[in-house]
Amino acid sequence: MARMPGAEWRPIPVNYTAKGQKSVRGVTVHIMAGTYEGTDSWFRNPKARASSHFGTSKTGRLRQWVNTADRAWAQADGNPAWISVENEGRGGDKLTDDQLDANARVLAWAHEKYGVPLQVTHSPSGRGLGYHAMGGAAWGNHPSCPGPRIVAQLADIVRRAQAIVDGDDQAVDPTTYTVRSGDTLSGIGTRLDVPWQTLATLNKIKSPYTIRPGQVLTIKAAPAPKPKPKPPAFPGRDKFGPGRRNAYVTQLGERLVARGHGQFYKVGPGPAWSDADRDAVRAFQRAQGWTGSDADGLPGPETWRRLFA
Repeated sequence: MARMPGAEWRPIPVNYTAKGQKSVRGVTVHIMAGTYEGTDSWFRNPKARASSHFGTSKTGRLRQWVNTADRAWAQADGNPAWISVENEGRGGDKLTDDQLDANARVLAWAHEKYGVPLQVTHSPSGRGLGYHAMGGAAWGNHPSCPGPRIVAQLADIVRRAQAIVDGDDQAVDPTTYTVRSGDTLSGIGTRLDVPWQTLATLNKIKSPYTIRPGQVLTIKAAPAPKPKPKPPAFPGRDKFGPGRRNAYVTQLGERLVARGHGQFYKVGPGPAWSDADRDAVRAFQRAQGWTGSDADGLPGPETWRRLFA
């Protein structure tokens, strides 16, 4: 058995081959084309015929669905020899900084557990960190999974994994650096590819630019806080209920799954209103402390506002 320490263990009862992992050539990066919880729900559906060993959320949560002694169903002919990581997001996305760290943790663990080399590969016959599209038709013909923007990030994942293996956690966190004995400002700048003058300015260090072991340096300016997105406008009660079919029903279902009410969906949320939608809405309403007609399973403006808050 091989469960990764630090990953949330959420085993699925279907959609994998017990004891089917013949070898581990490397780690394959995927994009979910959906949400973290929605994918979790889908993998538990026998109709899905799909799974992954690991998955990450945009906030860096790391979940393990399939033991790495077992074969996940992620990349067709690549399944017997590759560990898979699904990442929350859609085609064209980049991985978030937290997702890069989570993928690096998987790669570092696979390196220590199975000897996977810390390198990028673009071939199914290679070893290291690969991606779904590299397998072509034999791997299910998914040329846009995970997409060129994420493929361009693979080298960064390898760098972070190397830092974990080396015990150099500060290289995984690119915002700070802890000064070591013998360090100089120019040497740190060269190592981190940051002009030493920038380091001096960020940390208010003046001539003669003295630093001391244990001092924590900021190596890049903190990003401006992103404004909290406004919840989408309520589309109207007429968009929901029996016989309704539209994009708002899908939007509602995906949000309900993200808020922890995905257990009602045997198949991922879709545009056609179903009993699963009503049951999930009712569960959310009851979680607000509502009863009676206030928890009828049909979204109104207040249910919508709280759901997307």
